[in-house]
Amino acid sequence: MMPPEQLERMRLRAAYRLFQWFSLEDQRNYWQRAAGQYRRAGNQVNFIVAVFAFIAGLAAALAGLLATGWLVPGSFANNGACAELADSQGLVRSMHQLGLIEEVEAEDDALEEFGELLATSPIAQARVDGMEFIAALNDMAGIDSDECSTVHSLTNLLMLVAVVAPAVGGAFTTLAGLYQWDRSANIYESALESLEVADSQSPLDDMDTLTYRAALRAYVENTLQVMSDESAQWGQSVRPPAQLEQFLSEEREKALRATRLGNAWDLGGGEDEGIGPLG
Repeated sequence: MMPPEQLERMRLRAAYRLFQWFSLEDQRNYWQRAAGQYRRAGNQVNFIVAVFAFIAGLAAALAGLLATGWLVPGSFANNGACAELADSQGLVRSMHQLGLIEEVEAEDDALEEFGELLATSPIAQARVDGMEFIAALNDMAGIDSDECSTVHSLTNLLMLVAVVAPAVGGAFTTLAGLYQWDRSANIYESALESLEVADSQSPLDDMDTLTYRAALRAYVENTLQVMSDESAQWGQSVRPPAQLEQFLSEEREKALRATRLGNAWDLGGGEDEGIGPLG
């Protein structure tokens, strides 16, 4: 028959293996898997938000560059030709709406198109017959209206993108705030770090029985404490486990107390002297 101490050591080892595989390792695997999933989801959303923010900034910068280079008076790309053309077209539309001139069907040549604006009053007729008006028509005929239209369309498209892209990025930011992927990943990663501290206090085979029992108790209680903190608080930092020395001290005190009670039992004659095994 095995000595009681050897049986106790085997029981402690079996309890340690069972708890290790069916509690600590199972919980560790779940936290690692969940933390990885949440971290990937958070990184993906952050990347999408950053991409849309970059697109919005780039679109706004390009729209400003096109407007400055082609569409404003004195632009550096075409000396303000598109702005002058837009002003002239606006003036013609205004005169037409006021009934000062009427437009006829345009010909292929741009100069003839502007020259076919007929005045409906003697004052306007005198102005369109002047040399200054003919010179202005020649200047406008030299402007590439297709290029100006393309730049206008592209600028409007870029401005639309600059407005829509931040809205889309904001939607993903709201989604990240709703599901709290980064926060959940931080909680699981913090719990894993504390679980490593608890695992480091697991008992070793070369320990004596008292130290082995204290290490096993520290290992089990600290592991359960980390699990309890993770499931209960969700928003507070997971507390680090207590150190092994605390459990060793408690086990020594229990052993000394049991020894004193045993000595008192032997010296006092047992229950006949009113001294029980529990004091």
